[in-house]
Amino acid sequence: MRPLVLAGAAALSAVLLAVPPAVAAPTVNGTKTTPQKVDAQTKQILYYLDLASGPQEEAFSVRFIPPRFATSGRRAEGESIDGPRKIALQGPGQLGQLIQDPRFSTPCSDRDAAFHGYATGPASVDVLLPPNSATTLAVRYLTGRRAPWADGDYRLTFVVEPKLVGSYALGSPFFGKQASSFPKRTRRTTGPLPDGRLGAHLLVSSAPAGTWGDTGTPRRIQRGQTVRVRGTLLPRTAGRRIDLQARAAGGRLRTVDSVRTDRRGRFTATWKPNAIGVQELWARYPSQPGGLTADTTSCPLRFQVQR
Repeated sequence: MRPLVLAGAAALSAVLLAVPPAVAAPTVNGTKTTPQKVDAQTKQILYYLDLASGPQEEAFSVRFIPPRFATSGRRAEGESIDGPRKIALQGPGQLGQLIQDPRFSTPCSDRDAAFHGYATGPASVDVLLPPNSATTLAVRYLTGRRAPWADGDYRLTFVVEPKLVGSYALGSPFFGKQASSFPKRTRRTTGPLPDGRLGAHLLVSSAPAGTWGDTGTPRRIQRGQTVRVRGTLLPRTAGRRIDLQARAAGGRLRTVDSVRTDRRGRFTATWKPNAIGVQELWARYPSQPGGLTADTTSCPLRFQVQR
């Protein structure tokens, strides 16, 4: 029986040695955001990610993913924040190269003044932490040039990944470093939330349906045909004036109808085109009492008007 006991113990030891040790570092402790609320006066947002290392040096990357937003669930118009503009470690450690992804969409009109958001893609940065250290990764984003919408999403997702994204030459702290081995970790911030003075967000559709932005061939309609426009103002507010505007592509806007929102913030308007060629329809919230900043739809409805 003795040889059998020894053989069993040896087999058990071999199994234990074959099991890789648990990988706990780097530790992702949580996120913070400042300010807690954004409005027309907010120019930037700071996001923070708390990190800590164990008894060994850690090399990894952190990916920043801003939220995408769309109008009425359709075209993704851009990011609700434009950045990152500055990245720093508040504590020990080193930052490597910042790799910016290409933008994920293009503006949906040549009317740049109406483009509400930005098309900046996610970005990644390499991080090197010394043993037994705690630090905070801070990243600064601009909020954009327009007042935020009530339904705007200003959360930022941090993805801590066991890889390095940059390329490093001799003399860099990252030269020759191997990325740590650990499970990918994802953390999303909780805010900030749009509050205070906001931009008027106009959601529009039409019958017959126009082509949204420059994503396809303009909808063909006849000159003089009635186009009925439906829309919603966010935040939903009654009695607000909405202007329906039209223009030839690249031309000047002219108001073709003015209406008021109902108690649910909804509105309807009509347009009968009298010019041949490509025409665009825009909804506009003009400056008026009520606390909202004047704004327009970011993407027009486009039509090919025929004889």
